[in-house]
Amino acid sequence: MFQSFSNSFGSITVASMGASLVQAELNGKELLHDFGDQWHQWAAGAVMFPFPVRMASGTVMAFEGAEYYWPINDEKHRAALHGFTPWEEFELAQLPNGLQASWNYDGSKDYYPFPCRLTICYTIDENGLTLSGRIDNLGKANLPFHMGWHPYFKTSVPALNPVPGHRLKKNEVSHPGEKIPFEGFDWTEEVDGAFLMDSIELGDVSIQPLSAITQVFRPVDAPFVAIEPITGLGHPDFPWRTVSPGEADEVVTTIRVGK
Repeated sequence: MFQSFSNSFGSITVASMGASLVQAELNGKELLHDFGDQWHQWAAGAVMFPFPVRMASGTVMAFEGAEYYWPINDEKHRAALHGFTPWEEFELAQLPNGLQASWNYDGSKDYYPFPCRLTICYTIDENGLTLSGRIDNLGKANLPFHMGWHPYFKTSVPALNPVPGHRLKKNEVSHPGEKIPFEGFDWTEEVDGAFLMDSIELGDVSIQPLSAITQVFRPVDAPFVAIEPITGLGHPDFPWRTVSPGEADEVVTTIRVGK
């Protein structure tokens, strides 16, 4: 199921699967690559929760002395990838200035026994396109999470500014590791990794980071690049965000066109 919204500032289309932002236009500029009916195979625009990308351990979420073993859904890299929300159905609703996607989770999976409600909002106004997520802890224990979005931006010649000074080193199966210096992108090869960036500009499009790191992915010669704002990773340098029972946490990022 898809739902669309438009106003004088732009337009968006959101899929119920994964609360995925599959189309966005601001100030007359179409921002996102159109995958057609293959959008879901690429997790295009999906919300990634309770962790984005891959954990340093590959499959183990360690929290408050316990270990939760996630199933592998990325065989190539022997890892759990993007949590589970890209494959969950959200309930869509119209907002005065955008769209809302909500999802209730009962905590039934033994590898994530934390009941919660996610409320995702996409709104458009004079400040740009705002992506926000609210996580309500419906359980009786502290809830660990990181989250992010997976939009693919149109581009024929990628050029991210400023160039990151550091990245997270990857092991032989692309699990994130230690922080290392980074001297620049080689766009003639596949780019896939977590980069430390305080701000992100792709041409005249700016994406507000959610944390010190942002995931970037582009296959060789692709007419798009995924710039994934994330709150962190399952990684020793990025402790889990924690929501107490009965409490909530909120995550907000903004995409703009022009200065």
